[in-house]
Amino acid sequence: MKKIFLGILFASFLPGIALAAPGNLRDVAELFLKIMLNVTNILIALLTVGMMYGVVMYFANSDNEKKREEIKGYLLWGIIGIVVVFGIWGIVSIMRYSVFGTSAVGIIQISPPTP
Repeated sequence: MKKIFLGILFASFLPGIALAAPGNLRDVAELFLKIMLNVTNILIALLTVGMMYGVVMYFANSDNEKKREEIKGYLLWGIIGIVVVFGIWGIVSIMRYSVFGTSAVGIIQISPPTP
């Protein structure tokens, strides 16, 4: 039953996938970079929430030294994860700037409306 459901779900998205097919290599690169930027933004948000949860749990377990040592390990890996994701974000932004020449390299810029 599960295989049939997944097959129907996949088949329903085929027309959208076929029509959204990129026309040239530049479109493929742009699509790849947009996907990578979205993935890194989601990972940054998840890692930030996870780190805040870890810090709260660290302070909540101030009386249990064994639990605090375990949480320190999670916090260390969270920091390593954030550094890696920001590195990926920087590499993707540099690739985006070098391939497309846009001045906004992944940083949201707000400009006032023009009359």
